Amino acid sequence: MRRVFMSRLLLLVVISLVLAAMVWLILGLQSRGQERAAAQGEKTAEVIAATVVRPRLDASDLAGGQLFAEDLAELRDDVDQLRGDGQLLGLSVWRLDGTPLFDGSPASDALQPSDGDLHRARQGKSWTASGRAADGQDQLRVFLPSPTAEEDAGSGGSLVQVVIPHGDLTAAAEDRLLRQQMAVVVIFGLVIVGLVWLRHRLLRRERHARHDPLTGLLNRRALYEDAHGPLAKASFKRPLAFLLLDLSEFKSVNDTLGHTAGDLLLQQVAATLQAAVRPEDLVVRLGGDEFGVLLTHLPDTAAAQDRAEQLLRRLREAPFTVEGVDLSVDASIGVALAPEHGRTLPELLQRADVAMYQAQRSRRGTAVYDPTTDQHTVGQLAMVTDLRRALDNDEFVLHYQPKVSLRDMQVTSVEALVRWQHPTRGLLAPGEFLPVLERSGLMQPLTRWVLREAIGQAASWRRAGMPLQVAVNISPRSLLQDDLPARVLAALVAAELPASLLQLEITETAVMTNPERAAFVLTQLQSRGVAVAIDDFGAGYTSLAFLRILPITALKIDRSLIHHMLDHDEDEAVTSAVTDLAHRLGFSVIAEGVESQALLDRLAALGCDQVQGYVISAPLPPAALEGWLADWRARSSTSVETAAAS
Repeated sequence: MRRVFMSRLLLLVVISLVLAAMVWLILGLQSRGQERAAAQGEKTAEVIAATVVRPRLDASDLAGGQLFAEDLAELRDDVDQLRGDGQLLGLSVWRLDGTPLFDGSPASDALQPSDGDLHRARQGKSWTASGRAADGQDQLRVFLPSPTAEEDAGSGGSLVQVVIPHGDLTAAAEDRLLRQQMAVVVIFGLVIVGLVWLRHRLLRRERHARHDPLTGLLNRRALYEDAHGPLAKASFKRPLAFLLLDLSEFKSVNDTLGHTAGDLLLQQVAATLQAAVRPEDLVVRLGGDEFGVLLTHLPDTAAAQDRAEQLLRRLREAPFTVEGVDLSVDASIGVALAPEHGRTLPELLQRADVAMYQAQRSRRGTAVYDPTTDQHTVGQLAMVTDLRRALDNDEFVLHYQPKVSLRDMQVTSVEALVRWQHPTRGLLAPGEFLPVLERSGLMQPLTRWVLREAIGQAASWRRAGMPLQVAVNISPRSLLQDDLPARVLAALVAAELPASLLQLEITETAVMTNPERAAFVLTQLQSRGVAVAIDDFGAGYTSLAFLRILPITALKIDRSLIHHMLDHDEDEAVTSAVTDLAHRLGFSVIAEGVESQALLDRLAALGCDQVQGYVISAPLPPAALEGWLADWRARSSTSVETAAAS
């Protein structure tokens, strides 16, 4: 309904109707004004006839066709007085047979009633006639039939003509008419102004409701309203694309230059995006540093990614200057197509969001939605419910993978790896449920459970005469929790386990999320004797400068660096450099994912301290690990004795 009131066509139609009504009313007022002036003149004439003429007619004997001389003289005196006062121009009286009884009109205005007039008078009808006198004065002739006291069948009664000045009455009527017309104009003018003001106010309110106040772009509400039509027309031959764009490192601009600078940058980015698209495309700000672009009339699906890459290049190449500082802007863009990936805007938004995160993780800049890699499915949602139940029902178990020292091939530590003992699907590896745990916010409860369970198991082995250091992976969110040191130390005290038998493995991503906070938390743990290792080193983007300040004791080289080391000299060179750097900084080096004896031997030659992988053993349950350890030590002793004998 609001859109109807804002329609320009409707406004023009309403104004036209109002103007037409105003003209009609003004013309009607003019007609009624003339009628009112005639009615006022007729009333004046009736008063004159009733007070001046009627008494004389009743007092005289009209049978002879004339008034008494005395009545005639008085009547003439009254007429002269009224004429002198300007209330009367003339007065005439006739018998209904046409015989004149009195003539008080100027000679130039003398009038003899016609037979038709006399017939009308005999029927008792009165009438008026307006005109102009010989001197140019407006006049109104009022004809009034007047019965007498003594009427005969043929000629009883009389006809009185009263001629009154009509100009004053007309002027007065026109004056009243003018005032009324002005009132009508004002009222209708106010109506028109009110309609225009209402439309302007609605348009302004609609603009505020549909536009982002900072950038002036359309907002999420406008996107939902305007995308309905283009989505309905989208087809596989003429697809529509929605691009979700997220700025990279925008938070650092706010933190370094302030939020005002951040707002200025968003305004410049918005202008760049708007200038980079066609007029029929929609650019919206969804919130924060997220923008959306709705591309229409695409020739094919490939054109959508081409347009996304063009848009990204425009952002990367555009000059942005905020408060005198030149800034470069990068972004990640996710692309979803209609109808291929969805036929509704919520579907496109969700799938473009998934594609955008794929672009971020792959660092490709742009990515088209791929349903085969989308983990945000109904099945994944059902898994969240199952995971909550699993936490409540203790369905998770820990397996332990041994780490072997390359110096003497002894097992001195193990890594705790979580598995899910699903009631119907069996034992599930971490890759099948950890990503869902991370997205659902359940990683912290699981991390706390793993810590308690691993510490308890290490304490049990220690009491059994098998002191093994146990390594536990700490999620990024858990690392940044204020109470992590207290929880870890409380678990150690409760289990009566020395802190040196616990190692926390932290990924590069966890450290770089908030390096200062990570260093603070890890320092508290390291000062109490807890060992700290950087896990998956080489797969992320740890700044080497942070290795100097982080309280770590070991680096675990990511399997991606060593997997092809025997076939690629470059991988061996990187592994060798990392090993040498770690040793210079006082860290031990652990290689994970070692799956062949040849690779193990090569890592030993490069100076690696420990290895972990299937060439040694798969992750095992506690009881199986204990048997494996006994067998490993027996084999190791036999090897040492054989070597000594030879």
